[in-house]
Order: sequence, then structure tokens, then C-alpha cells
Amino acid sequence: MKKFSLFFHPAEIDLSFSPFALRLDNQTYQIMKASDENIADLLGLEQEVYFGRTPWSRFSFKSELKKHANSLYLVVYQGSTLVGFVGMRMQAQEGHITNIAVKPAFQKRGIGGFLLRTMIEIAQKNHAVQMTLEVRSDNYNAQSLYRKIGFRDNFIRKNYYSAEHADAVSMIKKIADREQEEVN
Repeated sequence: MKKFSLFFHPAEIDLSFSPFALRLDNQTYQIMKASDENIADLLGLEQEVYFGRTPWSRFSFKSELKKHANSLYLVVYQGSTLVGFVGMRMQAQEGHITNIAVKPAFQKRGIGGFLLRTMIEIAQKNHAVQMTLEVRSDNYNAQSLYRKIGFRDNFIRKNYYSAEHADAVSMIKKIADREQEEVN
């Protein structure tokens, strides 16, 4: 019965996060919660990653950053340069990656994987049993990273990116709740 307890009586979501410095690939990065002050940098990074487009608008970021009860956005800086970010929304027993991007010059250095694993850990602490995300069906590099971390294809969302008439692959990763692991 304990297995179903969290479903019927969801635990309070704790998305607290303390900033810290990280050393990866002989470089030092600062990881912190995103705030409104980061929006200009977030939009700039999106333009660089998405070839001049910004899939998310200023309003979208501002709106998501206000959802403190169930959303967490992290930014990664090297000095004053934003090199990556990730967003997650907690819903029921699922962590959903809403957005992730790493500056092209900083890709393949472990930043994206670190951000995903960090969100998985936070979701586990909040009793999530799975993680989900969508990725463009033609973004093979991102899909490869997600698969290395344990995400699997779930289904295709036709015309998910309507502005570009592009499909998305919905991906899922089953994760174990640490408390549940201790019970078993």
C-alpha cells in the first residue's frame, strides 16, 4: 500500500537548490537557479543553439520562472557567459524536462549530461518514478545523449514544433524513488 500512498497523497514538492561551482573538463562553471535577470542570456543562447530562432519567448521564460511550486530552471555560467540551462516541471510522480540547451562551443563537455542527471536526482528526491522530455525527431545528437542517460523512445508527436512543421520524439526514463528502493 505504501507504493500507492504518494499517488493518493502527493508529498510536498521541494525544488530548493543551492548554487555551487563545478569543475568539468578542466573548466570551472557556476550552477544556480535561473531568475528574471537571466532571461536576456537565455534568449541569446537559444538564438545561438537554434540558428537564430528563439523557441521560447521572453514571456514564456518569465512565466515559467514564476512557477516556483513545481518548476525549476538552472543556468550554467562560465564567468559571465551563459553556457547552458535546463528546466524541469514536476507533475504528480513525473519530472518533465521542459527545455535544455548548451552553447555549441561547449557541447560534448559533459554539461548537458550533468544538467540532466541533476534534474533526475531532484525528481527522485520528490518521489518521481519517471522522467519525460520531447526532442526534435531530427536532433540526433540530443537523442544520443538522452539515450546514454537511459531515456527511451516513447512515441512520436506529429507536428509538435508547429512553426517548423517538425515532429518530436517523446522520450521516457523510468527512475526509482530512493525511499521505495529502501523499502524493497
